[in-house]
Amino acid sequence: MKNLVMGVAEGYGWYELEPFVRSFKQHCENVNIVLFVDKVSNFTRDKLKSEGVELLPFPDELKDVLVVNARWGMYKKFFEERGGNYQQVFLTDTRDVICQKNLFENYAERKNFLCYTTEDENIKNPKENATYGWMTRFFGQAESEKLGDRKIICCGTVLATIDEAKKFSEKMIGILQRSKNWGDEQAAMNYLVYENLLDVDNLIELNCFSGIILTAGMFYKNHQITLENEKILRGDGGVPAAVHQYTWYPELTQLVNKLYREKDFQPDENFSDLPSMLDQIICTANVDKLDYAHILFTKYLYGKNFNGYADKLLTLWEIISDKNISPAKDFLTLSIQWALLNAFTSFTLQQINRLKDLTNSAIKNNCVLTLQFKLFIGTTLVRWLKNLCDKKRFSSCIEYVDTLNALNIPMDSSVY
Repeated sequence: MKNLVMGVAEGYGWYELEPFVRSFKQHCENVNIVLFVDKVSNFTRDKLKSEGVELLPFPDELKDVLVVNARWGMYKKFFEERGGNYQQVFLTDTRDVICQKNLFENYAERKNFLCYTTEDENIKNPKENATYGWMTRFFGQAESEKLGDRKIICCGTVLATIDEAKKFSEKMIGILQRSKNWGDEQAAMNYLVYENLLDVDNLIELNCFSGIILTAGMFYKNHQITLENEKILRGDGGVPAAVHQYTWYPELTQLVNKLYREKDFQPDENFSDLPSMLDQIICTANVDKLDYAHILFTKYLYGKNFNGYADKLLTLWEIISDKNISPAKDFLTLSIQWALLNAFTSFTLQQINRLKDLTNSAIKNNCVLTLQFKLFIGTTLVRWLKNLCDKKRFSSCIEYVDTLNALNIPMDSSVY
């Protein structure tokens, strides 16, 4: 009987998904990869299908639900309709997960189990307070204090037999019905596990020191990164079957890019619509074909409306920011600035922080920034400053003011 890798991809391109798909295909035998997709370009769909990935649409009734909450409903329906065809399932994030060896062999003989992954910090800790904040918001201060000394459970990776995965999905659906915020699903999973509310015969913790799934984010903030024989190692020196959150660290990302990306990407100009071409320009720039990437941008994307594509533009800028100085790099940078400047009046906080970091890097490295773009960024940062001050996030406020100073543009004194 086959095993199953299942995840969700909303708005991702081939650049984000290629390492995930190629690594699981390389290391796992007798496995199907199924992705629920929405806002995915025609080019990326074609690449995924060519790799044997089964693509399923978001159900209409879940399209307006936060994707991290909606996925549990998608999983449950799939298990009800087709779960009998599979033995184990890996429910996983996609953009920042890779496979390094067969994930399903360790528990092949075990029946009715569910594995959850823990991180290298407690729920209440001075280094990472996101989970504690989510727990407090969703379940109240008393509950988050009660569970504060337990290890953070990451909801981004779950390995289970089909029946247990179905029951777990049902529990998550029930508890998340009142959710309206990102982070609630992680709070829900910690609550369900630590309050013993899961009806699972074999509940298995996979910790970051010895488990077959390594949640690398907090672990590598606290411990030295170990790379050996083109593998990412866990705490005991062994090779984890899967690694989550590798994108947090340039060293891990570089290794993943080396192992699981096509070395000589060739764009297909038959896919010339904006989202498809933008996905292909990102991949083209990633393999150092900046001249070709600029030609494609000029030929297909000038005059287009980029509203809704901020993340892709920022990803392209992040990629070329690490490339050697060249006229093509400057031209692409100007093209990205033009696209951002002409299409956007607002950003999410995550996007503005990415943009702030890219702007700081450009200033530090004397990269091209137009005065018009500097004024646009300055105005955008000022709009967010009041929001951050109201939330008493003063360290972020200081970072924003530092960027405003570095931009060296006229700014109302009330900002300071």
